[in-house]
Amino acid sequence: MYYYYRWKLFRLKKVKKFLDEHPDECDAIEEIADEKANLETAITDIEVAEDIQTTDTTGVTDDTDAAKVTMAETVVQYAHLGRPKARGAQSATLVKALTYEVYEITRATKADALSISRSIRKTLHDYPAIFTNIKPAHFTKMDSVITGYDAVQTNPSDAISNKKIHGTEALVTPFQAGDLAIDNMTDYFVGEYMQSNPTFISDFKEACAIEVEGVRHTGLIATLMQTNPPEGESKFLEGGVCKILEREREAITDINGILTIIKFKSGTVHVEFSKTGFKTKKVIMIFKRGYIEQVEIVLEKDLSAPDEPPVS
Repeated sequence: MYYYYRWKLFRLKKVKKFLDEHPDECDAIEEIADEKANLETAITDIEVAEDIQTTDTTGVTDDTDAAKVTMAETVVQYAHLGRPKARGAQSATLVKALTYEVYEITRATKADALSISRSIRKTLHDYPAIFTNIKPAHFTKMDSVITGYDAVQTNPSDAISNKKIHGTEALVTPFQAGDLAIDNMTDYFVGEYMQSNPTFISDFKEACAIEVEGVRHTGLIATLMQTNPPEGESKFLEGGVCKILEREREAITDINGILTIIKFKSGTVHVEFSKTGFKTKKVIMIFKRGYIEQVEIVLEKDLSAPDEPPVS
């Protein structure tokens, strides 16, 4: 999981632990029970999404590749059996239709590999008077391996898509829910205990702070967003660029609009945030040695710029 998410999950768990250790103060405010439940649900959802996000899909790809090789080897084997018969019939068309090698199928795209295999099978099937040495058992075998590969050909891309949709992208919503629960609890606690128990409020706010244990680098975590995104577009901007000008450091946002830059000299610097189709935003930031600064940057659409080309 990204540094950003790992730290935020640690923060949510730290707040939950604090709430568990202060039942009297929490029970005195009726609404806290619901907010705590929302926080716990968010933590569970994040952990589920994290498990999906970190799933190793190597095995799925290997199994699919193996099925492709099995299909290629089988249909090419029977194509070789048929070629002498095609030559004997003096049919250049049939010879050409059966002139494939295993590597030509295994290196082809999924769709082309299936198309070639099915074409070989059809050629052998449609001319029984010529291909007398191709038996029903051979067709059964070809049907089995072609069907087998067709059933698993999309598995790797499906697995990757599942990691993205139910893993990486799914992390955003429960983190927002967890942050909202913490914001609400902060207001409830301040409203109830600002005068009577300021120490409790101070301790709660300390629990809400992100502590990166063992990390002493100066750094920046930034989230780039847009307001009122068009239908179908995320509010988080992927492919945005952040440049710390005086340090000559830059990074690009991921699918969740997040970027991380660490290990640079502290001090006052000019930071530039940009993305094609949006107005560039420049800010002055002060970085303290050994601290990670977190910011959310909203970019405005540049109406004078041409539309971005569609992503293929």
